[in-house]
Amino acid sequence: MHQFFLKSYRFFQQNKLPGILLLLAFVAGVGFLASKVALEEDVTGLIPAGKDQDVLKRILNETEFSDKIIVTISSEEEQPQDLTAYAERFIDSVHTKLPGFIENIQGKVPDEGVREIYNFVYQNLPFFLNEKDYREIKEKLSDTAIAKQIKEDYRSIISPTGIVTKNFIFQDPLSLGPIGLEKLRELQIGDNYLLYNNYLLTKDKKHLLLFITPTLPASETNKNNEFISELKEIQQQLNLEFKNVKGDFFGGVLYSLANANQIKKDVQITISIAISILLILLIFFYRKIYVPLILFIPGIIAALTAIAILYIFKGSISAISIGIGSILLGITLDYGLHILTHYRNNRDVSQLYREVTTPVLMSSLTTATAFLCLLFVNSDALNDLGMFAAISVIIAAFLALLLIPLLYGKRITETPKNTFLDKLAAIQFFRIKPLFFSVVLLFVLGLFFFTKVKFNNDLSKINFQPETIKKAEQKIQNIANSNGKTLYLVSYGNTIDEALQENSKVYQRLKNFNTEHRLNSYSSIGGVVLSTQTQNKKIQEWKDFWDSRDTSALKNKILSESAKYGFKPASFKDFYHLLNKDFKNLQLNDYQKTTNLYLNDFISISEDFATVTTTVNLGDVPSQEFTAQFDHLDHMLIIDRERINEGFLGNLKNDFNQLIGFSILAVFMILLIAYQNLEISLLTLFPIGITWIIALGIMGALSIEFNILNIIISTFVFGLGLDYSIFITNACLKEYQTGKSELKTYQTSILISVITTLLGIGALIFAKHPALRSVSSVSIIGVFSAVLVAFVLQVWLFHVLFINRRKKGLPPFRFSRIRSFIRNKIYYKQDLYYQDAVLDNYRYKPVYSEAKAAFTENKESYLRVSNFIEKGECVFFFYSGIGVFPIYLSYINPNSNITGYETSEAIAIARNCFRSKHELLKFTTAIEEAKTCSTFIIPDHDINDLDQIKKMINRFGKKVIVLHKDMKTQWLLDANFEITYRQSGILVFERE
Repeated sequence: MHQFFLKSYRFFQQNKLPGILLLLAFVAGVGFLASKVALEEDVTGLIPAGKDQDVLKRILNETEFSDKIIVTISSEEEQPQDLTAYAERFIDSVHTKLPGFIENIQGKVPDEGVREIYNFVYQNLPFFLNEKDYREIKEKLSDTAIAKQIKEDYRSIISPTGIVTKNFIFQDPLSLGPIGLEKLRELQIGDNYLLYNNYLLTKDKKHLLLFITPTLPASETNKNNEFISELKEIQQQLNLEFKNVKGDFFGGVLYSLANANQIKKDVQITISIAISILLILLIFFYRKIYVPLILFIPGIIAALTAIAILYIFKGSISAISIGIGSILLGITLDYGLHILTHYRNNRDVSQLYREVTTPVLMSSLTTATAFLCLLFVNSDALNDLGMFAAISVIIAAFLALLLIPLLYGKRITETPKNTFLDKLAAIQFFRIKPLFFSVVLLFVLGLFFFTKVKFNNDLSKINFQPETIKKAEQKIQNIANSNGKTLYLVSYGNTIDEALQENSKVYQRLKNFNTEHRLNSYSSIGGVVLSTQTQNKKIQEWKDFWDSRDTSALKNKILSESAKYGFKPASFKDFYHLLNKDFKNLQLNDYQKTTNLYLNDFISISEDFATVTTTVNLGDVPSQEFTAQFDHLDHMLIIDRERINEGFLGNLKNDFNQLIGFSILAVFMILLIAYQNLEISLLTLFPIGITWIIALGIMGALSIEFNILNIIISTFVFGLGLDYSIFITNACLKEYQTGKSELKTYQTSILISVITTLLGIGALIFAKHPALRSVSSVSIIGVFSAVLVAFVLQVWLFHVLFINRRKKGLPPFRFSRIRSFIRNKIYYKQDLYYQDAVLDNYRYKPVYSEAKAAFTENKESYLRVSNFIEKGECVFFFYSGIGVFPIYLSYINPNSNITGYETSEAIAIARNCFRSKHELLKFTTAIEEAKTCSTFIIPDHDINDLDQIKKMINRFGKKVIVLHKDMKTQWLLDANFEITYRQSGILVFERE
């Protein structure tokens, strides 16, 4: 694969202008497509998918919960006049200064509003009556009760308040309306309130409540900041004017703003400092001012490309996935850092691509696969995150390989300065015994503590909650006597009538439960807004009630009693009309015409979906006992914020547990395909497992909990750890193959990655926002664990299993040869070819496939040649390459001196085979050493310095074995050699 990138590099080096134009056109194209994508800002996208969950999402999207701002106006003593005066001024100020920010203000009922509500109830009285009410009405129809009520009506009319009450009395002489009006109490939370000067006050007349419905959603941070700031200014000004009355307010938007502002402040301070330090560090290390820009270019273009691809196939993407993904894309910096560090230390582009292409592509592929496992999570937002991050990571890796060598520049004369990072990276950490045993101890302790890490479902724990806002919330809860748990019972259906029908079932059960257990309070329209079916039933009950009674006798009784006080016969004609009225069903818009009922707080209607909400404050009633009453109701959901969090976050946690399993399996399969070896694949993956145990052990010991944010960020740590592990594996494999340690270069790029991560995400540990601190703490623990395991345990394992054994002349570790490894001995089955023995010298090395192919193709020739080698004979093999043939000969002729001659880089591979430690086998670059031998082998490939070989053979040779089929051999005959064997492409020449 490195040839593709090398050819691309050379092409664009020679065609810079077309390359620049192509890049700009590509960026413009994906940028245009990315700009057209629709961002879905719905936070419910995190909720796992499923039938019940889909209903929950729709309910949460279409039903407003606690979006109001509650204003409290309080006094130490009973001062209702001052409270209402403050409220008047407050409402006037808000309407004057903030007209565009508020939809309405509830808490004041105008005189016409009281009349409107009474008339509505009275004109539709049957719909507001129940069985108990009819018993009360029955009592009011007795002769004694009628006489008493008419007398009270007369006294009320002649009293000073008669100017207000007379219209009500003429309309309703027996005072039936107030019985129906009682149902409206159920529209408010609690019964601790009364109307005073048309305002809602607590019964002790020390607190007045107003409810503001904002026009803006809580997500509109900038505009809400302006709104809340103005609201505070109004409140503070009025607090100064009214000495004995103080106003305060609370709403969910205050928490939203506090969180948004704190996050913004934390990020600005910590990240600005971190980025400044990072820029200085990168410029200092790479000696180029534009290096930081180069590093970010592949990631930025990759992100745009990913969004453009998602736009083409989906049209939209979750904004949450973009936000989280932008953090996770920090992993793409690793690719650039790795390439830059190698290029800094070795300006040979060909060598650069040979060294970095495989690890970078492997790292991106394994990381992308881990992200794609998010598709197994039943969450739309996390599915988008998986696709966005996976596409971005792969494209970033390709772009980093293509662009960074081109953009970094080429000045071969430039010698990199040895910085403190180079010195630090040159340390062989695995040889520092205190450090080694510390990591082992952390792992052992992690085994005891990693199971103690808990998942915190409580989102409030990762919210920023200033004390001032918490106190305001507590004050309102105390005033409203709503300190208990608040639940929302949501009935739903395809139409509003279906939803109302379901709500009537909920309402009835709620009433029955409240009779037995006494809830703190509840607010429901179940006794007010009725389904068509319930209304028909109510109309029939009204008819049945009056049909069983003599209304003429009732009218005569009222006339006779009222005549005593001077009432005219026509005074109560509206009441007589009510008794004979033919009631019709009410539609929702009939209810909504009475604006002061505020039914929109309870009802939500959209296309093919409608909801009716009931709010319940449980008080001391256990939540499970209450919810059990509604378990078997269809088309009803109980919205309990805590239970929702525990439910869908708990499901996400379970999905993540599965995700870890899928990720490990997928990554392992990719490693197995890439390395084509079980042992190396496991050795690369094994450090990830150790890292997790150590990281989780530290979290468990320090009581650090997982939450929805840091568990997602943990995939970032998983990706980084995997990168480190792959880089270290490739560094160790290169050392194992060639004997030349490149560990310093790899460790340098990893250390820079660690520093960038710690300066970026790690710096947030100083933030005040708990969510940022939780993300930072997990990142710091994870990154430190990953780098310690990679630098110490993984390198140590490679040395113990492979490198040290090679130095001792022993084969590498294999699962199939555990006995040989434990006993530190060599056990090979004796056969003609010694295939296992020969190939074990190349096992786990990048050249293994080449060695295996060469041996498989030529083993018959090797065997025939070996028959011409006598015991104790000194054999010199010209251009032996990676040493497969000489090593075979050393096994089958262990008493013969075998020397392999090679001038290319392949000599390093041959010399670093464990068999080269055999005292009678060696590899050399000095052709002069041929003079010590008398038997020479000429390979089956072209030779450049044949003249020099001829001189050596002429002077010292007694036997020559030629494997080159097309080689002219007349010169051997001229040197008095005779052909003693000619068969199967093998020529053997001998002379006395």
